[in-house]
Amino acid sequence: MSEDVRTPRDEAGLVDNNLGWKLWTDMVRYYPSAVHRRRLIAKWAAPLQPRTVLDVGCGPGYLLDVLHVAFPQASMTGADCAAEVLERNRTYRPWCRFEVIDLGKGRVPGRFELVVCSEVLEHVTEGESALTNLVEMTGRYLLLTVPAGPLYALEAGFGHHRHYQLAPLCAGLEALGLRIVRATAWGFPWMTLFKRMANLRPQSTLDSFGAGSWSWPKRALGALLTWLFYLNLPGRGPQLLVLAERPPT
Repeated sequence: MSEDVRTPRDEAGLVDNNLGWKLWTDMVRYYPSAVHRRRLIAKWAAPLQPRTVLDVGCGPGYLLDVLHVAFPQASMTGADCAAEVLERNRTYRPWCRFEVIDLGKGRVPGRFELVVCSEVLEHVTEGESALTNLVEMTGRYLLLTVPAGPLYALEAGFGHHRHYQLAPLCAGLEALGLRIVRATAWGFPWMTLFKRMANLRPQSTLDSFGAGSWSWPKRALGALLTWLFYLNLPGRGPQLLVLAERPPT
C-alpha cells in the first residue's frame, strides 16, 4: 500500500495515533466491525458487574461510553498512548479518569476488576510485553478482542503488526496465570467476505471510508452492513474474543 495521509506516521514509521484519531472519526463510530465489537463486549461484560473498569487503547472513547451506560456506578478509567485525544476526552467525559500509557512498555498503576482491550494488541510492536502488562493490570477479568486471519494491506496500512490465532492467544494468557472463561472466533461469513472485498482495492477503501465525516450514502451503507453482520456465526471468522479470569488466591 502506498503512503497516505489517512495513515499518519511518526519519525519511526509507526502510526501516529494523535493525528490518526483526528482523521478516523466516522470510521470508528460507524464501521460495522467496530459497532459489533462494542455490542459483543457489552454483552460479554454484562454479567460481570465490575466496580472498576479500565479500557486500554480507549482512543476517542466510544467503547467507554457503552461501558459507562452498562455500569453507571463503576469507576471508569481510559488509557491510550495518544495524549491529545485523552485531553479532549477529559472535557467530554468528566465521569472517567484518563491515563497516558504505552502498553508495550508500561501500565496504569493498580488493578481493575475488568480490563478491556479491544483491537490494540495487533498495533503494539512489543506484543508479548503488552499482554503481560494487561494481565498485571487485571484484578479479576480481562476481555480482549483481536483480529485473526490474513494480515491484509488495508490492516497493515492502519498499523497492524500481527494477527492472532485463538488457541495460542489463550495459551499465552494461561501461561501468565489467567483462566479462560470464554473464547470464540466470530464473523463468518459476512465479516470475512467484507474484509476480502475491502482489500481488493485497499487504497480506494481507505480513501473513501478511512477519514473524516461520512456522507449519508456511506452511513446508509454502513448501517446495511451492520445489519448484515447480525447474521454472522460464532465459532469462525476474522474476529477473536477472549474473556479470562484471575483465579482466586
